[in-house]
Amino acid sequence: MPYLVGLAVVVAAFAFWLLFVRRNKPRARGTDLTELRQAENKVKVSAPILRRDIDILERYGSEVLQDAIELRRAQILRGDHPDSPGQP
Repeated sequence: MPYLVGLAVVVAAFAFWLLFVRRNKPRARGTDLTELRQAENKVKVSAPILRRDIDILERYGSEVLQDAIELRRAQILRGDHPDSPGQP
C-alpha cells in the first residue's frame, strides 16, 4: 500500500510539472534553435553581443543570459558598442 501512495505522488508531481512548469518555457525549434545556439556560442567565445542575442537568450530562458548581459555591458563600457553600424 505505501508503494501505491508513493507512486501516486510521483505521477501527480510529474503531471503537475508537465502541465504547468514545462508549458511556461517556450522551446526553440528550427531556425530559432539555430539562433539560440549562435547567441550562446557568442557568449562562450566573448564575441560582440547584440541586443538581439540577449532577446533570444531571454525568450528561451538560456542559462548564459546573465553572462551575456554582463559581457554586453563590459563591451559597451569599453567603447566597443556591438550594435553600432561601423562594427563588423
